[in-house]
Amino acid sequence: MIKRSNDLVTICGLIGNLGFALVGIPIAIIVAYAQIVKDGPPHWFNVSVFPCVAIGVVMKVIAGTVGAWASKGADEHSTMAQTEAATTKAVADHIVTATDAAPSEMPAVPVVIVHPDKEKP
Repeated sequence: MIKRSNDLVTICGLIGNLGFALVGIPIAIIVAYAQIVKDGPPHWFNVSVFPCVAIGVVMKVIAGTVGAWASKGADEHSTMAQTEAATTKAVADHIVTATDAAPSEMPAVPVVIVHPDKEKP
């Protein structure tokens, strides 16, 4: 079974665009020969156009189908509330691990003791 992933979607996009190019480039060359040269393309090119277009169409269809299957739907992505909860939990876990440190590992903080009785005039 193929694993659904972002990499697979990217590969399908690249294959689909290559398939589109295999269809578009021969057609563009034929049009260019018809408009500019007016003699028509060489025989070897005419023979290779149909297989090139056929392969390109098949690549585009397969890439589109597999890419659509592999991409995640909106229901499979994390919601904003889930993302915020995960962030809050990560921050809380970091604070807990920092406060569980031994006293010798804690940074020294200067403490100033103020006596309220001595401050009154």
